[in-house]
Amino acid sequence: MENLKTVSALVKNILEHDTKARNTDNHLYLKVLEHYSVLRGIDIRSMPVPVFLKELDNHSFPGFETVRRSRQKVQATYPDLAPTESVGRKRSKNEMVYKDFALSEV
Repeated sequence: MENLKTVSALVKNILEHDTKARNTDNHLYLKVLEHYSVLRGIDIRSMPVPVFLKELDNHSFPGFETVRRSRQKVQATYPDLAPTESVGRKRSKNEMVYKDFALSEV
């Protein structure tokens, strides 16, 4: 597994240069995977999904949740890399719904 500081630095770099990545974790994750696939000499775009998913573990690509959390921390630290206002509101609303759901399950 990649060092969390290394993943966070990559996420910050991507967010600085790709505004779409600020608004969608799927796009951000694709950019992270593209970066690591080049380093490992793997063409992820030509792989069928089942093969690709197996390769995630075999090649120690960072997990989606690791990238999402890194994005969240980077955006909290660097407000200029925040998502658009509408995406930020939606994320906040989803976070509140999730917390309410988690508390009701206890």
